[in-house]
Amino acid sequence: MSELVYNILKEKIEILYQRSGGLWNANNLESSETDFATDVAPLNIVFAGQYSAGKSSLIKMLTGIESIKVGAGVTTDMVTQYQYKSLNIWDTPGIHAGECEQHDATALEAIAQADLLVYVITNELFDDVVGAAFRNLCFNQGRAKEMMIVINKFESDSADKETKIMGITQVLEPKIPEDFPIVFTDAQSFFDSLDEDDEQDRQELLLLSNCDGVSKAIDEFVAQRGLYSRLTTPLQQLQIHLESKIDVLTISDPLQQGLVSLLTQNKRVFQANRRDLIKKVGANLDKLNGQIVELGNRLADALGGEKEEFEKLQDNSILECERLIKAALEDIQITADECLSDLETELVELANTPASLKINEALEAAKKFSPEAETGNVSSVSKDGPLKLNNTLSQSMTKSAEKGFSFLAKSAVGDASKTGLKSVSGSTLHTAVKEIGGFFGHKFKAWDAVKIADKIGKGAKFLGPAMAIFGVGMQIVDDYQQSEHEKEIIKIKRDIRKNYKEHSNTVKKSIDAQFDKLLTIGFDQAIDNIDEALFEIRDQASKKSDAANSLRAQLEDVINLREEIQSLY
Repeated sequence: MSELVYNILKEKIEILYQRSGGLWNANNLESSETDFATDVAPLNIVFAGQYSAGKSSLIKMLTGIESIKVGAGVTTDMVTQYQYKSLNIWDTPGIHAGECEQHDATALEAIAQADLLVYVITNELFDDVVGAAFRNLCFNQGRAKEMMIVINKFESDSADKETKIMGITQVLEPKIPEDFPIVFTDAQSFFDSLDEDDEQDRQELLLLSNCDGVSKAIDEFVAQRGLYSRLTTPLQQLQIHLESKIDVLTISDPLQQGLVSLLTQNKRVFQANRRDLIKKVGANLDKLNGQIVELGNRLADALGGEKEEFEKLQDNSILECERLIKAALEDIQITADECLSDLETELVELANTPASLKINEALEAAKKFSPEAETGNVSSVSKDGPLKLNNTLSQSMTKSAEKGFSFLAKSAVGDASKTGLKSVSGSTLHTAVKEIGGFFGHKFKAWDAVKIADKIGKGAKFLGPAMAIFGVGMQIVDDYQQSEHEKEIIKIKRDIRKNYKEHSNTVKKSIDAQFDKLLTIGFDQAIDNIDEALFEIRDQASKKSDAANSLRAQLEDVINLREEIQSLY
C-alpha cells in the first residue's frame, strides 16, 4: 500500500522541527515552546455509505491497522475513530442499517466533521435508501465538494466501469459522474493477496484490489481541495524563526538590521495582498463556474419538451454564457484594481514611517560615501547622522537594497531619501499596475479564446433529432423500449451537463493563465527581488558564523519543502 502524501509531508515537517530544535540548543539560542509546535490539523476522512459495503475493510486496507475486524457477518454498529499518523479516519454504521435510528445520528455527527467523505457502495450500486441518503448529503447538506465515491466488490460481476458509472448517473443528477472522484476497488482481493504465496498471483490480486488507486484518489482530492495548505503554516512559522535567529547571529550593524526589517515588512505586505487577491478572484471564478453549470442543468432539464423551445433555450444559453463571462471579467478587473490600489497605499504608508525614512536617508548617504574624501575629516560626521549607522556598509549592500526596493523605481534608494515616497507615480510598481489594467479588459475575451459556440453549440446540436424521438408525443411500445429510451435520455442529459462543465473549466484555465501574468508582474517579481536582496545581505554576514551557516542550510530545506507542498495545490 503506497503511503498517503499528506502523511509523508507531515513527517518531513516534524523532522525539520526536531532538527531545528537541536540547532537552537547546540547554539544556545533562546526559544519558546511555540517555536516548535507544529500544530498541523489532522485530516478528517469519514467513510460512510451502504450497509455491509466494506467500509471497515477499506479502512484496514488503507491503514494496515490490524485491530480492525473485517469479514463476512462483521458489521459496524457505532462510529469508530482511528488515528493513523496525521489522519483521523472515521468508520460509520451503514446508512439506515436497520438496527436503530441512533446509528444514522452518530454517522451524521461524524460526517459533519469530515474534510473528505468517502461514500462506499458495492457493485450493486445505489438502492432507493442509500441513493436518497447520498443525495441528502450531497445536495441538502451541501457536501458534494467534499465527497468521493468508492465502488467496492467490483470484481463480483462482469459489468465494466462505464456501465457502472451509467448506473449511478441518475442518482447524481443534476450533477454528473465527472463532478466526483470515483474509484473502483475490491478490498477482499487485497486481503487475499496477503495469504498468497505465489508472487505472480499475489500481484494480480493486488492489481484487482486497486489499493494504490484508492490512495492516489485521496491524494488527488486533498490537492484539489487545497488541504495541503495546512502544512505550509508551520513551515512559514519555522522559516520566520530561522531567519530571525540567523539575523541575531550575523547582523550586528544597525543599518543592516533596519534594512532587513524593512525589506521583510514590504515582503509581507506583498504576500498579504497577493493572498487577498487570489481569494477574491477565486470567489469570482467559483461564482462563474456555478452559473455556467446551472445553465447546463437547465438545458438538460428541458430535454423532453418541444423541440423548438429546447433549441431556443440552447441558443439563449450560449448568449448567456458570453454575458456571464464578460460580467465576471469586469468584476475581476475591478477586484484586481482595488487590490493593487490597496497594495500601493500600504507600501507608501510603510515607506513614510520614521524608521523607513531614516534607513533610506542612511542608504543614500552610504551610496555617496567616499572613504578617501572623508579621511582626516571625522569631525564632520554628526554623531546622530546616517553615517553612524553605516561605517562598515559596503557598496554591495546598497546594491542589494536597490534590488530589494526595485518595485518602487529604478533609483529607489535615492528617490526614497529625497521624496519620502509620498507617491510611487512613475515607479516600476505603478507601471505594472497600468499594464495589468488591460489583462481583463477589452484586449482579453475568454469567449473568443475558447470558442464557446463550438464547445457548447456543436456539442449539443445532435439533440435536434433526439427531440423528435424523445418528445412528449412519443409512443412507448413496450417496457423494454421505454427503459432503453430512459437510459438514452439520461446519457444525453449527462452529455449536456458535461459540455457545460468542460466549457466552464476551459474558461477558468484561460482566465487563470492571464491571472498568473498579473500575479507575476504585480507581486511575484517584487517578492523575488526582496528575497534575493535579503539573501545577499544575510549571506554577506552569515559567512562569518558556522552556526548561522547550519541554520541557513536548515532554512533552505524549509523553503524547498514549502515550495514542494505549494506545487501540489
